Amino acid sequence: MICPKCGHKNDTDATFCENCGTNLRSSFSDGFSRKPIKKEGGINKSGKILIVVCIILIAGLGITAGALIEMNKVSTVPVTNNSSVSQTVNPTNNAPVSNSQYKTFSNGEIYFQYPSSWNVLPNTANIMAIVGFSNYPSFSVYDESKYGYTSLAAYSSSSKSQMIANGYTVLSEQNNIVDGLSGDEIVYQGQSSDGKMITQQMELVEKTPGSQYFALVGVDNTDNYDQDSSAFNQIINSFKFTS
Repeated sequence: MICPKCGHKNDTDATFCENCGTNLRSSFSDGFSRKPIKKEGGINKSGKILIVVCIILIAGLGITAGALIEMNKVSTVPVTNNSSVSQTVNPTNNAPVSNSQYKTFSNGEIYFQYPSSWNVLPNTANIMAIVGFSNYPSFSVYDESKYGYTSLAAYSSSSKSQMIANGYTVLSEQNNIVDGLSGDEIVYQGQSSDGKMITQQMELVEKTPGSQYFALVGVDNTDNYDQDSSAFNQIINSFKFTS
């Protein structure tokens, strides 16, 4: 038996240390000889917390993945025959129009497309063409080269002065291109000779500077102008000089 005080090796049945006299029995009973501490079986507290955290994370990932799958299903559901999609067509764009919507006017000097429901009306000496209806809407083409205008600006100024003198108000004015040529667009509003309020969309075109000037004029009842202006714009956009 080893003495816990001096380390001397004594006989197994010795009560006192032969070297220092220490009571070997009481020393061991006081705690110098201790039984090894047994480790508590199972998982300690830190391990349990780690497992709980892992379970929560896995559950959260599962819920997120499920939500993403459901969202993807919703976004890829095909449209059934019970639903319909409508498309809006802008009648004033430059896309080609079908023959069923428009007819063609051509007299060897000018060319344009006009609504198929309109008619070609009798024209007078200074009108190259007139289409539409006798009570509006109507669209006319005038050759005003004989009046001796020297520029598009002079032509526009003179035309505007005459219209204002006749009681018309200028609603808008802007530069425009007709058949690749410079032009001025002026929209007027006023009272016709029969007392009706009318709106005139006038395109003044310079074909040859200083010599050739033309007026393209759409006329309509003011109440109907907004719905018929697309027909005027189609005529203007399709208009061409052929000679």
